[in-house]
Amino acid sequence: MPATAGAARTLAGALADAAAAGRGGIAFHLDDGPVPLELEALRQDAARRAATLLARGVRPGDTVGLLGANHPEWARWAFAVWAAGGVLVPLPHPVRVRDPDAFAEQVTALALAAGCRAVVAEPRMLRAVPTGLGISWEEPPTGVTAQPESAADDPAVIQFTSGSTADPKGAVLTHRGILAAVEAASAASGIDPARDRLLGWLPLFHDYGLFGYLVRPAVQGIEGHVMTTERFAGDPAEWFRAITREGASMTSGPSSAWGAALRAAEADPGGIDLSSLRVGVLAAETIEPSVVDRLTAAGPAFGLRPEALAGAYGMAEATLGLTMARPGGGIRIERVDLETLASARRAVPATGGRTKRVASCGVPIPGVEIAIAGPGGHLPERTVGEVVARAPSVMRGYLRSRPGTPDPFEDGWLRTGDLGYLAEGELFLTGRAKEIVVAVGRNYAPEDLEWAASRVTGVRTGRVAAFGRPEGGEGEVVIVVEPERGADPATLPRRVRTAVTDAVGLSPREVLVLAPGSIPKTTSGKLRRTALRDAYRRGELDGLAER
Repeated sequence: MPATAGAARTLAGALADAAAAGRGGIAFHLDDGPVPLELEALRQDAARRAATLLARGVRPGDTVGLLGANHPEWARWAFAVWAAGGVLVPLPHPVRVRDPDAFAEQVTALALAAGCRAVVAEPRMLRAVPTGLGISWEEPPTGVTAQPESAADDPAVIQFTSGSTADPKGAVLTHRGILAAVEAASAASGIDPARDRLLGWLPLFHDYGLFGYLVRPAVQGIEGHVMTTERFAGDPAEWFRAITREGASMTSGPSSAWGAALRAAEADPGGIDLSSLRVGVLAAETIEPSVVDRLTAAGPAFGLRPEALAGAYGMAEATLGLTMARPGGGIRIERVDLETLASARRAVPATGGRTKRVASCGVPIPGVEIAIAGPGGHLPERTVGEVVARAPSVMRGYLRSRPGTPDPFEDGWLRTGDLGYLAEGELFLTGRAKEIVVAVGRNYAPEDLEWAASRVTGVRTGRVAAFGRPEGGEGEVVIVVEPERGADPATLPRRVRTAVTDAVGLSPREVLVLAPGSIPKTTSGKLRRTALRDAYRRGELDGLAER
């Protein structure tokens, strides 16, 4: 492992150390070709742009939003924020902005929640930035000036965990925690800067994209390659072709993305050779065993060795990763008895009857402790409970949590909200205690989906609920709405689906219109999503219209 990442106090300092070592760099693969960015050039570019931020009134400790696609300017401005002593706020955006007004509302909500002093944006997205805060990332740098000092325990990033416009939840991450996270993740995967090449396409506003494929190569002097998320979305097999062209040895993606890329590759296999891959990580969403099966069976035809596959688990609140399979060991999948899992919360291996297959997320990476918690404390192996973690990379806390928000920490352990069990030291996830919907590695808060649906004329205000489809796949969501008086229920499903897709970027699997008064709420007025989901599972929701 390079010493610079662990020794430097801040991200700007770590970049300077890596640049001085004279190796590594990041190439951005855009539609018109690759754009290489050497680390010394990145450091100098960041210093000049830091001067622009300082001239705009940004001071050490101020938050600065960054909005745009995976592009060299994203990297330059991110490090400019840190060089100016600021706190980076990556702002999420859909691959395609179909509803500009909804997009602007989301950007505004997050920028204001973070208290952004400025928002640097790709020119085409500037119209979504609150008035008076926008800076085009094409604005010429003003020059070089003395840079403010940051401390290791100062905040460096506010990472929104869901992009929720209803109740933005931002994890406050420090320079020390981020540097610890990338060092631990690289150690877990056995990265050698002299031999390894990293390649990713996840958006840089996503924690895995930001810390795994921008910060890590920049502060550790590793050769990195970044595709645009739009190129992946347009042709998932382009991910595999980029790996082939660059001889990448490590890449990562959600299991659903691996499945999409494999389907596209099978349809058009030309130019694909994955034999350079030493580690192919499945992470950022629950690992689907059927995708592992397909990769294991069909991957060798493309040079992908099954033992190169690795499961991992992480979350924004822990910066990057918490667990990862040992390199070269493949992904272990267990088959456990479903009845015992549901009734006794025990993961008992089984070979017949009603069973559930669960994929391993690997073992804790260096410096991380993982336990399974229940009402009475930590639980023994193969007992299902909430996954809790301790690590140097764990967030300081949430940004300005609302009164009454549960403490994410208990006795020094981060409560992840995910359910799982430990077996022979490996972590297996069985579900999500949270109500977050996950698709292609991105978290969707139900409030975001409900907010988008409620914008439709004819939908009753406050009578919209969203939840993951029971027994459905990743990203399958059900939207339930009640109609306003006089509205035609038959027209609502199509319009709700369009509004949600356009505003949030996730298309609902099903939209149900229920009779007024059908959506249950608690005595305090909160939606009872779990009760509604259970009623849906039992077939007890009689819709006036559905699609």
